[in-house]
Amino acid sequence: MDKKIILYIIAGLLIIGLLILTFFPGIIQAWQDSEKSVSEKCKPASGYTEESWREHMSHHPSIYKECLT
Repeated sequence: MDKKIILYIIAGLLIIGLLILTFFPGIIQAWQDSEKSVSEKCKPASGYTEESWREHMSHHPSIYKECLT
């Protein structure tokens, strides 16, 4: 009985994790950028145009405040 509960909890956590990554795909990029220097942060990441990168940064003002001024 206890093994079933543990498996359900693990499966539930995996599903929640996949849903978060599906609905917020840029969250990993923002987390990685929080450790970079200002000049590295403000450059568009691969796969982004200049406009789409500025839009992405506007969704994370606490991380990209230096780039948005």
